[in-house]
Amino acid sequence: MKKQTLLGAVALTTVIVGAAGAANAQQYTVVSKAVSGSTVSAAATVASEATLTATTSKGSIGLAVTPSASAILPGGNSVLTFQLTGGHTFGTAVTPGAIVANAGCAPTTTISTGGAATDSAVSFLISGLGGCTNAVPITAKLPVQLANNTSALGVSTTFKTELGTSIDGGAASLTNIVKFSPAFKVTVTPDTALTAATLASGFKSLTADVTLGTVVVSVTANSKGIDDVTQVAVNGDVTKADFKFVGAQTAAAASLKLDAASVPVTGLISVNNPVGAAGVVTAVAGGTNPIPASTYTVDTTLTLAAGYTAPAATGPQALQSITREGTTYLIPWVSSGTLSSSTGNATVVRISNIGTGTSGAVSAELLTSSTGVAASTSLVPLNAGIVKGGEAVITGASLQTAIGADFGRGDIRITVEAQPQTLIARRFIQNVAAGHLTEVSLGRTATGGGSEPVN
Repeated sequence: MKKQTLLGAVALTTVIVGAAGAANAQQYTVVSKAVSGSTVSAAATVASEATLTATTSKGSIGLAVTPSASAILPGGNSVLTFQLTGGHTFGTAVTPGAIVANAGCAPTTTISTGGAATDSAVSFLISGLGGCTNAVPITAKLPVQLANNTSALGVSTTFKTELGTSIDGGAASLTNIVKFSPAFKVTVTPDTALTAATLASGFKSLTADVTLGTVVVSVTANSKGIDDVTQVAVNGDVTKADFKFVGAQTAAAASLKLDAASVPVTGLISVNNPVGAAGVVTAVAGGTNPIPASTYTVDTTLTLAAGYTAPAATGPQALQSITREGTTYLIPWVSSGTLSSSTGNATVVRISNIGTGTSGAVSAELLTSSTGVAASTSLVPLNAGIVKGGEAVITGASLQTAIGADFGRGDIRITVEAQPQTLIARRFIQNVAAGHLTEVSLGRTATGGGSEPVN
């Protein structure tokens, strides 16, 4: 009987001391809160471009540690520990006055360990929490100095008795009290409507839609530091943007405009106070020389006001290409040169020119590959042009050479810069050993038609 009473006492002790056990479900919380002029009283975002100084890197965070409604707060000593995360430190020595107990109780607070200016952890010895009200915050105002502008500031806490027994769940944390994010952004959006040099003009004019895309500089109102998070990045903090356009640009063939400003044929144009500009990039036909098919990119470098470190150049970002009107053939199930050698059967495509002059360039694009070679992102040149009465012969081996990889079996799109009525295209499978040619379907043209009938 006495043994049963002892076991009952042990079980009761577990409930009283135990802020552990599923049945108790006790867990204190820690959240941001405005505390006695704390500079960071809610989640804050600092511009990652901001230059952190001895002033802007320092501030204070307000925290609310709230015991659960069923918490059992000890009347004796308890230890509440705060650990800053992200590599940051206090920057200023922490004082016992950083802890303020909730209304209705008057515990005493001393610093047990840590809390020096170069520390990132501090433990407070708090005596007499037993008279405090559950579910009402114990607040803290901790000094902080940011050590970098990359790793988010957070805090992890533990709440224990002086003997190390967990109180009210024992631990809680808060992430992203201060995080870092770029305040200055360059967004490039390629246009989707076709821009092409027209066949009818001899490639000296463009189709109706000449917009290649937009390049827009924008600002997000992120804070400049934690000394005063209301001081934020503004549009005027971007004082200049240098745009470097790469692609075929000549006054005689085709040049570019950025909004109303002509882009020099060098491709470099500078814009002061660029935030708010529409940033529309258009192509302008020169009308003298044929316009070549070309891809276009823009690389942007920003100049920022004092207090920021300018980000690196964006690197080339794609705009829409200028293409040439022409005839396109989709050719499925093409064997690469390597595959043809192993099977003995080679793909041969013959395109002849029955027009009145030399055609434009012949190009290819890899669409699919059995060996995992990436699809083409631009035209791959095959031939500078087919002379009047001449031909272009394209094989799996020549395609493999032009593409620069063994694509195995692939689907190929061939484009000839000429009107379809001036071309005759045929596809054959050649048995290399016997020299036999067997004609097979080309697939389809860009307009959905089949190959021309044999003359």
